[in-house]
Amino acid sequence: MYQAHFQLNQEPFSIAPDPSFLYLSKAHKEALAHLMYGFSHGGFVMITGEVGTGKTTLLRNLLTKPPTDLDVAFVLNPRLTVRELLETLCQELGVPYDRQNTQTVKQYIDALNKHLLRTHSNGRSTVVIIDEAQNLSPAVLEQVRLLTNLETDDKKLLRIILVGQPELLELLARQELRQLAQRITARYHLGPLSREDTYAYVAHRLSRAGGHPKIFNNASLRRLYSLSKGIPRVINVIADRALLGAYVENRHTVSARMVNRAAKEVLGSRQTYPVWLSASLVSIAVAGITWAYIQDPEPSSETTNPEPSQIVAEPADPPASVEALPTSSTPQAESAPLPALSTPLQLPPEPTVHSVESVDTAEGATIVRTPDVQEPPQEPAEVIRPVAETDQPAAQLPTRPDERTFAIRRQAYRAVLARWGAQYPATSDSIPCDFAPTAGLLCLSQYGSWSNISETNLPVVLELWDEQAAPYHAALTAMEGSELMLTVGENTMRVSQGDLRDLWYGAYVVLWETPPGYRGSIRRGDTHETVAWLRQQLAGVTDVTLASSQADYFDESLHDAVVQFQRQEGLIIDGVVGPETWIRLSTRLALPAPRLRS
Repeated sequence: MYQAHFQLNQEPFSIAPDPSFLYLSKAHKEALAHLMYGFSHGGFVMITGEVGTGKTTLLRNLLTKPPTDLDVAFVLNPRLTVRELLETLCQELGVPYDRQNTQTVKQYIDALNKHLLRTHSNGRSTVVIIDEAQNLSPAVLEQVRLLTNLETDDKKLLRIILVGQPELLELLARQELRQLAQRITARYHLGPLSREDTYAYVAHRLSRAGGHPKIFNNASLRRLYSLSKGIPRVINVIADRALLGAYVENRHTVSARMVNRAAKEVLGSRQTYPVWLSASLVSIAVAGITWAYIQDPEPSSETTNPEPSQIVAEPADPPASVEALPTSSTPQAESAPLPALSTPLQLPPEPTVHSVESVDTAEGATIVRTPDVQEPPQEPAEVIRPVAETDQPAAQLPTRPDERTFAIRRQAYRAVLARWGAQYPATSDSIPCDFAPTAGLLCLSQYGSWSNISETNLPVVLELWDEQAAPYHAALTAMEGSELMLTVGENTMRVSQGDLRDLWYGAYVVLWETPPGYRGSIRRGDTHETVAWLRQQLAGVTDVTLASSQADYFDESLHDAVVQFQRQEGLIIDGVVGPETWIRLSTRLALPAPRLRS
């Protein structure tokens, strides 16, 4: 209903486990790594997590392109008897059995064992994935354990992956299932998203659906995290209803008020307190205030009333970046020691915003071009006024310099380009990402978390938000633990990740060096000199045989090597070598580049 209103290609917050919408937080990457471990090792692997944390979506993503030498049986409905489970496994694996006459458990197991021995001799492996495993009965779980006894002298013929809610842990703690619990070789509990991952998750899904990533303003994102506690399914339900509410009111931005209303409608009374409890809390508060006044009727002269700080959230367009062909490369600049903290500047009014023209890459990332243009001011944003703490020194934050927005942005890009050894002229009229290809670099616009930036390990330009209608930009040029080195305008300072909690919402642009002869994303069937370079590099980081009489042809073996590398690195597994895969390969090979962490 609201898709046309927000110019969306599809619903961004469907609760269906669509692999194309998968957002890989650090925790989800850990869970994915455990699942991939279960694909290649015998015994049991167990993944647990609360309802709606994304376990099934991870499975769906993993099963879109499993290893070519792996047979997978996926059990979705575990409320089965022992015989029904064995029959389901036979159906999933294509094991023939007598459908007309009822077979005994032994006959099913004999048929499975014969099939597994045959596939093993053909160089194939078999894995059984059981979703919602907390619903398995103890008898069925014991039978699952017995299936892992099917083995040769040196290898288990069957691998088992159990995925379920925390109740699965309680089930396996039972005395009669201790043998199964002892066979679990890897286990991981998937928790909810962090605050920063929640913000990035919302922007990621909106971008995937073809919409603007800032449809939800900053105040609404904070409220969405508070209500959902970082549970992806709850985020989806509330966000979907909030978009509908904005559509009904003919708004193109979702506010915190709309999120509150949406939560009340979809979650019901779970977000409200009983009347008697509210009255009790009010009574206690009044009594506490009265007692404090009796004890100390005169305020202390050393205590001052703090002025409330303002945090204003308004949507605007993403940061600038554009993909183009490089013309040359430049030597890398060495990392300089982190300078001392500078004094932040004051906040002036700044009405400048930017229009955006975007192009989607093969990996789903968005490359954007932002000319410097003026747009009318947007309607006022909601203001949240937290009470400041007293007797605390003012935080040194990267506040907006007293300059125009496009000038601040260019200064941020200039600092990042300098780390690459490129000199971006201060008087240049070119857009920074149009200038980047002259240094053999490209810009890639991303949404993510600090862990995503840390894994990329390259200097980036952060999109920051204060009370102005448009964002401003800072160059992140170094990281030491949770401490960051930022350049904002002419000001360079040290800040912590926590200092940016209300300024950065996941948008950043990474500048990256292209491989020799780069012309864009490549995939199976392409012929180009970049393919030969890729083949040579992947030979050292995968175990796939890549020898070929046509080194510059993207053949099936190279596709398998790319898929294996993407799986190892926790990337979206599509076999397409786009910017994210190029960047991660460069990091893995430790190619010369300015690194955030030395």
